[in-house]
Amino acid sequence: MPENEMEPFYGAVLLHSAPESVDAAGAFTTMQELTPEDHKRYEDAYHEVDALLNTNVFTYVKTTMNGFVDTMELDAEELRTGRVDYTQPDDIVRMGIRMRSAVLAFCSALHFHQEHNYKEVVRRFGENSREHKRVQRVFNRLFEKSAAYRLLYHTRNTMVHHTMETVALSATAFLDDNGESQAFSAPTIDVSAIVDLNTEISDAYRNELRAMEENPLVLELIVEAMPLVVEANDRILGYLHSDLDTVCAMICEFDKLFEGRDGVRCLTDQRSTNTPPPVRFSYGAWAGNVILYARKRVGEVG
Repeated sequence: MPENEMEPFYGAVLLHSAPESVDAAGAFTTMQELTPEDHKRYEDAYHEVDALLNTNVFTYVKTTMNGFVDTMELDAEELRTGRVDYTQPDDIVRMGIRMRSAVLAFCSALHFHQEHNYKEVVRRFGENSREHKRVQRVFNRLFEKSAAYRLLYHTRNTMVHHTMETVALSATAFLDDNGESQAFSAPTIDVSAIVDLNTEISDAYRNELRAMEENPLVLELIVEAMPLVVEANDRILGYLHSDLDTVCAMICEFDKLFEGRDGVRCLTDQRSTNTPPPVRFSYGAWAGNVILYARKRVGEVG
C-alpha cells in the first residue's frame, strides 16, 4: 500500500505534547479502539452538546452582552486617558455609533433567541405540539415577570424600525479625591422614543412607560433581566432536548476512556497505514467545555 493511504480506524485517541525526542508539535496515544456503533454514539452525543454550548443562539446572547460591557469599559478608558476630545464632534459621533451598535446587537440577540426557539420547537415537534406550547409559556412568563426584558425587547424594535436614538448616551470624566482621572459610560433607554414611535406596544404598556420617573440604565436592565433569561433558556433546552442527561452520560463515558490523563480527547475514524512513527489520524477533537458541561450535568464535578 502507498505510505499515505488511510484505513478505517474507530478509536478514542489522546492528543498530547510530544516527547522531546520526537520532532512534532503533538503526539497521539490510542486509548481504546471502538466499534463503528460506539463511534457514532459518542460522535452524536458530542455534536448535540457542542451545538447547545458553542453554536446555540443563546451563546450569542451572552457574547453580545459581554460586547456591550466591553464597549462601556472602552468608552471609560478613552475618556479617562484623554483619547476623546470633547471639542471634536467626530469623536462623540464615533463613540455614539459604537455604543448604540453594542446595545442593538444585544437587544437583537434577545429578540432572535425567542424567534429561533419558536422555529426550532415547531421544526422538531410541530406547531401547537405540547413542546411548542411549553416554550410559548416560558416566553410569556418571562415577558410578564421581567419588566427589564420587556423594555429591552421593545428597545430593539424601536431602534430597528424608528430611531437609533432610542439609546441615549451619557458619559463623564472627573478627578477623584486623589486627583486621579476617572470616567464612566452610562447609556440609558430613552423611554419617550418607545412611547412616541413604537406602534406595536399596547396602550397599557405605553401608559406604564409614561409613568417611569427616569430613563433606565441599559446595564441595570441587563443585570436585572439576564438571570431570568438564563432560567428560561434552561427550561427551553430541557423541552427541546429531553434526552440531555443520557447524552451527557455518553460523553462522560467517552471521557473515562482517557483515565484522567492531560490532553485533548479525540474521536478518530481513520489512520494511516504506514509503520509508526508517525501514524496520522483523521480525527475530531473535543472541546473542553463540552466535557465539563457533561460532567456537571451528571454530577461528576461540583
